[in-house]
Order: sequence, then structure tokens, then C-alpha cells
Amino acid sequence: MEPIPVNQFIDDLQPAFEAGDAHARTKSPEAANFGLVKAVYEALNQGDLKAFLSMLSEDMELEIVGPPVVPFVGRWKGRAELAVAIPRNFSVIGDLKPEIISVVAQGDTVVVVAREKGRYKPNDRPYETNWVQTYTISGGKVVKMRQVFDSGPFLEAIYGPAIEKPQ
Repeated sequence: MEPIPVNQFIDDLQPAFEAGDAHARTKSPEAANFGLVKAVYEALNQGDLKAFLSMLSEDMELEIVGPPVVPFVGRWKGRAELAVAIPRNFSVIGDLKPEIISVVAQGDTVVVVAREKGRYKPNDRPYETNWVQTYTISGGKVVKMRQVFDSGPFLEAIYGPAIEKPQ
């Protein structure tokens, strides 16, 4: 798998996790779960699929919610399916520039809210979108990740604008 260079995004995770909560670092379960999610992003950033998969439970579930015409929307279960889906999904987008909006950790859940600019590789069209990723952690492994995103910009990147925008 190719590296997904998102260094600034990773650097911004810790301050976003600590924002608004002076005690964030002392909340052991939340801090550990946040650390695991950060490590997931770091593995993807380095293109290290093996390290990424090692942080997932055997029966991990990934769901990316959106219109089925977007090529990376779907549901996958288990490391074997994810080992195929993750590189394939990232192969259609490039020049990723995600930006953290917020990170919230409570109990076994970590929620990352971000905006992202990038390029849809098959036709080289740009996109800008917002997304939310919700991670569920158990036993030191990610057991579920669900992503919801504003699909309009991807549909425009894939098919072009549906209507002409007023000047």
C-alpha cells in the first residue's frame, strides 16, 4: 500500500483531543483509545498495511456510508476483507489534505471530525468534503469504524456538477 501523506493531520490530533478538556491526558481509557486511533492514522500515513491491520480486531467492521456510486462506499468485516478494501479505497483518491475540526473520546468511543481536500484520481478532479469517523475500541483493538461524509463533492468529482452554479 502506498503511503498516505497526512503528517499535519496527525500532528493536529493531540491538540484537538486535548482541546476543551484540561484533564484529557489523565483519562486513561480515553487517552489509550485516542492513542490507538492516532496510531491507525500513522500506519496509513506510512503506507504500512500490516501495522494498520494489527490494530484491528479479527472481526473488525468498517462501514463507509454514502451513495453506492462512490467507489469507496461499503461495508467490510474482518481483516482479510479490509486488507483488500483499504488499499483499493485509497487508490482512487490522492493529494489528501485532511484538517482536524475536533476529536472527542468517551469510554470506548473516539470520534474524529474533519474536512478534507483531495483529488479523485480516475479523472483528476478536485474535491472538498467534511467527514466524521467513529471508532469503537475493545481490548486494545479497533472493533468498528463508521465514516459518514458529505458525498456531494465526491459525486461532482466523479460525474461533474449536476447543475451549473450561479456566478
